[in-house]
Amino acid sequence: MPESQTDAVLEQRYARRRTPAVSRRAWWVVLAVGILVAAAFIIWTIVGGSNRPSTKDVGFELISSSQITADFELTKGEDEVVRCGVEALNESYAVVGYTETTIGEVPADQLSGQTSAHRVEIRTTNQANSARVAQCWVLD
Repeated sequence: MPESQTDAVLEQRYARRRTPAVSRRAWWVVLAVGILVAAAFIIWTIVGGSNRPSTKDVGFELISSSQITADFELTKGEDEVVRCGVEALNESYAVVGYTETTIGEVPADQLSGQTSAHRVEIRTTNQANSARVAQCWVLD
């Protein structure tokens, strides 16, 4: 039997179906859509994260068993009003105190670029071992 007849007999006998080949055009469309989605994601992450205030914890000072201060640096836009949540932690890293502070316009002599230093007092329910900025956000 010629080879083409053999293939036909085998296909009929074993119900083997040929899978339809995906055209080159379909692959190009899938590739183009993938590139567009990736580009949109990259632009979204760059633009979305660029306007958020950033902080750096500088230190803390234990005042008493019920009070601690947190020192941090805040980088924000010049005209932005930012609220920061600052928490006190015990030796097990459990939150034993929390406060929020609002930071508006900072005098020019206290700025280093767009960064300014701040100190916040936190009252605690138990002895704290450290303090840190949990999160900052821009107020509307």
